[in-house]
Amino acid sequence: MSWLIPSALGIAGVAAVVAVALHFIARSRPLAEVLPTARFVPDRPIHARTRSVALTDLLLLALRLAAIAVIGVAVAGPMFRQTGRVARVIVADRSRAVADVAEVRDSVKAFMRPGDVLVAFDTLAKRSTVDSIVAVAARGSLSSGLAAATRAAVLAAPDADSIELMIVSPLASEEMDEATTRLRAAWQGRIHLAAVTAAPEMNAAPRIEVRANANDAVQAGLSLMGGLGTPASVRIVRGALTAADSAWAAASDHVLVHWPASEADAAWTPRPSIDAVGAVTSGSATMVARFPRLWVLDGKPVARWADGEPAAVEHAVGSGCIRDVGVLLDQASDLTLREPFRRFVATLLVPCGGVRITRPIDQAARATLAGTGTLASAASFRDLGAESSRWTPWLLALGALLLTIELAVRRTLRGAES
Repeated sequence: MSWLIPSALGIAGVAAVVAVALHFIARSRPLAEVLPTARFVPDRPIHARTRSVALTDLLLLALRLAAIAVIGVAVAGPMFRQTGRVARVIVADRSRAVADVAEVRDSVKAFMRPGDVLVAFDTLAKRSTVDSIVAVAARGSLSSGLAAATRAAVLAAPDADSIELMIVSPLASEEMDEATTRLRAAWQGRIHLAAVTAAPEMNAAPRIEVRANANDAVQAGLSLMGGLGTPASVRIVRGALTAADSAWAAASDHVLVHWPASEADAAWTPRPSIDAVGAVTSGSATMVARFPRLWVLDGKPVARWADGEPAAVEHAVGSGCIRDVGVLLDQASDLTLREPFRRFVATLLVPCGGVRITRPIDQAARATLAGTGTLASAASFRDLGAESSRWTPWLLALGALLLTIELAVRRTLRGAES
């Protein structure tokens, strides 16, 4: 058993001592006696105080001390925990770094016990069930998984002595960032790592399919880059999209780039007022020219105009994605034949979510992430300001009952004295 506010017990002890001391200060009325000279006594009330060191009214004292003790214990907040109980939090990777999400589910099933908490993560993390772990095309973040595991540990800490954390993941290099190290240092205990197979890195030059009219400027520029042909992992559509295009994009690791050649080829939200801008940037590549801006694009930005407004955005579709490019090019310009265009386009052709670095972290980083020593103590996760004892309301009610009884007994005794 432990206490949320142990100091309340000390305060209750002091209050009990004060109550005993005050109990000795009693008031008593002198006995009335008939005096033959009573006619000489002034006709006014007579009050007299006497001190008594005799211990009287033991029932009242007992009730007062019991009420003080019960209320003190209630405020102190008794917490009864199961000794030796280990709460387990399992963090499962479902990001694009996983080669086969079924392997992740099988690993989780092998480790999971009744009462364990399961957290699934990609870019974000949330509580999940084994059967709801499905593959997504988003980049994984171990920082997000560790942060969610810490939140789960705070909830499990009041009923446990220690917290066990298990991470089921390929532990890809792209899933580590600067916050990962700080979050790992905050977890004061070892972590069990269960590695699964990592997805291939898919950073080779993609095969590109272009659907455009003859003599299209973008197609001419892409032909200088090479890689045109089928089967393709990247499809560039210069006209309007079809249902077949959307179905193709939803297939595994397909990138559909919708790059309209004219205003009529897109059904995007038009800008309230059309203007022009002098540059567009994608990654570290910049094209400088006078570009008309016709649309307001909504999605994850992959290219921006010079003033920061999105010029190209990405939407996840199934296991692939669609990139909307709102950069209109002059078909008579030679801009697409220059090196800035090729660098700009290269960042639009990378896999969904960006370049993948799915090779596992090295042994040194793995050892740091796993750590050594014992499991994390549940006490390090307890939020005493948010915890509460389930016994406190009952004890307060008992204290109120004792005070009510004390009041009734005191009135009864006064009535008997009078």
